[in-house]
Amino acid sequence: MSAWLQHKIDEYKFSVRDITVDYYMAQAKLNRPECTLEQLRRFNDTCLDMAELCQLNGDDQSYLHALGKLHQRLLQELGNAERERLFRMQAWQLARHSLTRLCHQLAMNGEWDKAAVLQSDFVKHASWIM
Repeated sequence: MSAWLQHKIDEYKFSVRDITVDYYMAQAKLNRPECTLEQLRRFNDTCLDMAELCQLNGDDQSYLHALGKLHQRLLQELGNAERERLFRMQAWQLARHSLTRLCHQLAMNGEWDKAAVLQSDFVKHASWIM
């Protein structure tokens, strides 16, 4: 049993390491001024894959961390005046989705105040779209 458990833990660590490399590669593309909508979506998908991997392995803290990093970066892109409007609209849509997942997990953890702060912060950043 101990060997099996250690194998599963090692497998998870290697998977996290691999997806972390994918995350940094996707982030590097997002850092470029000529970043495309497809690259924004790939960054989003990579972060969601990372969060899902953590969630499936019962690593709730890493799940929240991955979603939080994604959400903050999407808010940053939402307010980036150097991006085209369509790019920022896509960031807004993706940020709404990440906010929903974050708030759901925080609510399950009983952290209502954190969820409320995230929602208020999103409204401040996204108010120009309304």
